Amino acid sequence: MSLLGIRDAAVKIGLYTISGRLTIDELSSATLPCILHWNQNHFVILYKVKKGQKFYIADPGKGLITYTMDEFKQHWIETGQGEDEKGIAMFLEPTQAFYDNTNEHETRTEKPFKFLFGYIKQYRKYFFQIILGLLVGSLLQLALPFLTQNIVDIGIKNKDISFIWLILIGQLVITLSRTSVDFIRRWLLLHISMRINISLVSDFFIKLLQLPMSFFDTKLMGDLMQRIGDHSRVNSFLTQQTLNVAFSLISFAVFGCVLLVYNRLIFLIFLIGSILYGGWMALFLRRRKVIDYELFEQQAINNNKTYKICGILAYWTLCYC
Repeated sequence: MSLLGIRDAAVKIGLYTISGRLTIDELSSATLPCILHWNQNHFVILYKVKKGQKFYIADPGKGLITYTMDEFKQHWIETGQGEDEKGIAMFLEPTQAFYDNTNEHETRTEKPFKFLFGYIKQYRKYFFQIILGLLVGSLLQLALPFLTQNIVDIGIKNKDISFIWLILIGQLVITLSRTSVDFIRRWLLLHISMRINISLVSDFFIKLLQLPMSFFDTKLMGDLMQRIGDHSRVNSFLTQQTLNVAFSLISFAVFGCVLLVYNRLIFLIFLIGSILYGGWMALFLRRRKVIDYELFEQQAINNNKTYKICGILAYWTLCYC
């Protein structure tokens, strides 16, 4: 997609556009939002500038991200040095035709993660069995503290060896049952994850082959290969991380009930600690998201350089060997 293509599309829906090269000072004082040429390979939207030091970007591939002045320059500036540093920006203003088009066409909003859960839907029977296994494992785990308590309060206190052996055998049976349930659950997860991974990669190639040749002119080979490699992360999210979160919530509820029965003060400390832990993790999610995108870009660049080196070595081998 080019700036001219965006301009033609904007005019078609009733937007007046003006484009040019601007300095950061000119951009900060301009009316926002506007479209920026980003990293010389795609376009983003600048929707807010805070005190000329923080720039709020809406990136189609990354979401809402905040950049400092130096980070913003690295991505946007294309020409010049010092005060003459400039980048390309496009400003849009709605006309009456835009509002007429808005009234004629209804906006459709797609549900997030809808396409991902489409892969889960066809294996819902297996996921039901896995969730059932999680519940059974949690219930078995719930019985262990009470059995241990009975060993101390009844068996040791009354010196009843037969009762202690009975409880120990019961704990052994529960442990073996949990191990069996966990084995079946992991086997089902392996079965599902392999099939989902194959479906993800095949759908990616189908989508890739339907794209026009102009798409590959702006994409690095390393970027495409990195996206193929990242399908394992999507697969892990669907088959492992989601279930781990569900298991953690179930365990939290189970042990919370146990602590509430034993001592409310300990339960309150446990609850406050869990909330603080969750808040601490959520505090860095946005920053981790930005770092993850930056890591993806760097890995894509490194992969592309690796492929170029391999291509040069292969060419050199064919020519001189």
